[in-house]
Amino acid sequence: MRLYTHTDFDGVVSAVFLVEVEEIDEILFIDPANIQSGRVQITKFDILADLPYDKRCGMWFDHHESNKPKEGTKFAGLWKIAPSCAQVIYDWADNPYLDKYKELLSEVNKIDSGQVPLDEAKNPKGWFLLSNTLETSAPKKEDDDYRRHVIELIRKNPDIHSILSDERVAKRSQKVFSDLEILKDILLNNTKIIGKVAYSDLRQVENIPRGNNYFIYSLFPDVLASVRLLPGEEDGVHIKISAGHNVYGAKSNFNIGKAMKEMGGGGHFAVGGAKVRKEEAEKLAMDLIKKINESA
Repeated sequence: MRLYTHTDFDGVVSAVFLVEVEEIDEILFIDPANIQSGRVQITKFDILADLPYDKRCGMWFDHHESNKPKEGTKFAGLWKIAPSCAQVIYDWADNPYLDKYKELLSEVNKIDSGQVPLDEAKNPKGWFLLSNTLETSAPKKEDDDYRRHVIELIRKNPDIHSILSDERVAKRSQKVFSDLEILKDILLNNTKIIGKVAYSDLRQVENIPRGNNYFIYSLFPDVLASVRLLPGEEDGVHIKISAGHNVYGAKSNFNIGKAMKEMGGGGHFAVGGAKVRKEEAEKLAMDLIKKINESA
């Protein structure tokens, strides 16, 4: 039995819960676009977590509004609106053995649903700091090996102080802070304010630190939302576009997940992303910014 899960913190915690209650032989980390492309060889022996639905899979768990299954779709597992996919799996399992992860569950819910305090966005700590160590500029194979390491650390002892003291985690944690300083300069030099939206065109920037989704609002606190274009994908044809509401500012009525789904991606009401063709990227970004501003 293989588990395909998202590369982020919610995906990692979802893996922790599923490994505890199901017999998982292998854990693979992928982005939603990989499932949407249809090129991943999914079978009835595969579980998908925190990813779009694929009818070939054996079980599926998700919480993204944009991935809501069509009425009448039958599948093993569970989809429902929740703060995190980990919460969906926890509710589905209804297993007292997972109760030892209640603190962790509360934290992943907070992180994945946009409830991270602004001071933590600038100076990550605790579980949020750990989440920042999962996605770096390192080769994917290296990041994936680290994610599996974190899964085993959590299963061994779900105490964040113990986990952060691990040598590999501590080394990555130090890099998180140096990367945020680099990202700060990149964003300040490559972001312009269009109406009430912070637009960051990073297509020509190399070695961009991952940072976190909330950091930009510490630099531009008055914006309603942010839109970002990222460097090209490995296929040489596509680039990534992402957007999010400023969770610390005025509330926006614009559904970003729905807009991203129309581009072939997805997400939540307040945050989402898509992989788009290079030649269309700037126009799509400008159209998105216009719609966000018009909804204000």
